[in-house]
Amino acid sequence: MNLEFCKLPNDVSRIKLDGSLDVAGVGAVETRFYEHCSANPPRVLVDLAGVAFIGSLGIRMLLQAIKTISTRGGRLVLLNPGRIVDSALDISGLGQYVVRGTEAEVSASLV
Repeated sequence: MNLEFCKLPNDVSRIKLDGSLDVAGVGAVETRFYEHCSANPPRVLVDLAGVAFIGSLGIRMLLQAIKTISTRGGRLVLLNPGRIVDSALDISGLGQYVVRGTEAEVSASLV
């Protein structure tokens, strides 16, 4: 699992994940993922286009970040997951956080 982080021009944090969010994948990125979600103001775009699989630990990681950011008055969105990941997010109740579009369009909606 790979994690890339950058700050977008409108002060949105973009976290791009590539690989599988299974036990090993979450273990490899979880600490850094949460660190990058701690920006102020907490506006986070998580690019899931490169994630091939998400297990229960990956769903837990995303849910924990969404809850933490929401309590701080921020917002986290999940960008362009593939079909399998999108289906798992829908089943888990996280489908409401999924958005489709370009990085620029979605980050502008977070401001």
